[in-house]
Amino acid sequence: MNFDEYIDRNQYPTMKWSRAFLSEHFGNEEAIPMSVADMDIKAPPTVIEHLQARAAHGVYGYESKPESYDVALEAWYQNRYGWKIEKDQIEPCPSILNAISILINQHSDKGQGVIIQPPVFFEFKMVIKSNGRKIVKNPLKLPNGQYRIDFDDLEIKASDPNSRILILCNPHNPVGRVWTRIELERVAEICEHHDVFVIADEIHGDFAFPPHQYTPYLNVSETSTQHGAACISPAKTFNISGMADAMAIIPNKAYRQQFHEFAHRYQINKVNVFASVAMEVAYRDGAEWLDALILYIQGNVGLIRDYLDKNAIGVSLVEPEGTFLVWLDFRELGFDAKELARFLAVEAGIAISPGYWFGREGAGFARMTIGCPRATVESALDNIVDAVRKRS
Repeated sequence: MNFDEYIDRNQYPTMKWSRAFLSEHFGNEEAIPMSVADMDIKAPPTVIEHLQARAAHGVYGYESKPESYDVALEAWYQNRYGWKIEKDQIEPCPSILNAISILINQHSDKGQGVIIQPPVFFEFKMVIKSNGRKIVKNPLKLPNGQYRIDFDDLEIKASDPNSRILILCNPHNPVGRVWTRIELERVAEICEHHDVFVIADEIHGDFAFPPHQYTPYLNVSETSTQHGAACISPAKTFNISGMADAMAIIPNKAYRQQFHEFAHRYQINKVNVFASVAMEVAYRDGAEWLDALILYIQGNVGLIRDYLDKNAIGVSLVEPEGTFLVWLDFRELGFDAKELARFLAVEAGIAISPGYWFGREGAGFARMTIGCPRATVESALDNIVDAVRKRS
């Protein structure tokens, strides 16, 4: 498996590498693209081979998911995480955000509050606002360089009768925390006590760096099972986000029926023949490839850590426990939020996500996507160091 291979992504229309995208969002169409959370790495060879075989069949009519698909998914989570997902708990949907939007509508009313834990994935705010709900912040704390949940504040926010939902990012995007079982048990306890429904976005669950372990939220207690839903997908894991579907796992029968009826009413649970092939094969045969990829990404993290330590330019790494994203701390450089974004994109020539996109709590930070060849990471680091030294 050659993760160092350079792939020309502009052979096909792409978001991350598009000159128009880079110009619009970063003001520099020549910037190194490291913002969008997909990988510049080929999908597992077995996925490519099975997609080629399916394409060669030549007939792409209406299909249903084969039973073998559910078997592969259930085996993946049982074998890797000890999470037994029952087939009837699975509700397919086009995307994670689609599932979150449906769940927000079913477990809250317009004007009610949805708790998020910033700095956090910026599209959570979008989906909350677009559904007419109120954003309630439970900001993460950063003692001694490691982000933690502020449980005292969560208790206060959850105790408000108007707060109906918590969106839990597990593992957390962008800060890279892989929440422990103890932390998740505390979340479940608080939310159950105050009748707050938990929507766990676990799309990055497969990217936990040993010895850290991803704990599925619905696997921590009976409380979490009956008062929450998990949104999962192999999209990030196997770099198939352009074709993969998502699943909402809803153990509570009544809640699951509500979701199912909504999906049926709006016909959002149709089958894509290529997505079904890619997802089944990835879950069935992708473990060895993923384990190798995680080691490679850990190597990219190590490169960043060592490079920043060696050059001592006032930029530091918030040590990630998982994901293929890193959260970099630029606060020592003294830029305001917008100035830092411009400095990185124009002067350093790297398109990485400004921290303020993830909430004001992210000001002074930036998120870099490192699911890419090591040479790309090295180039980005060189650019940062050169730009800082020119400023000095």
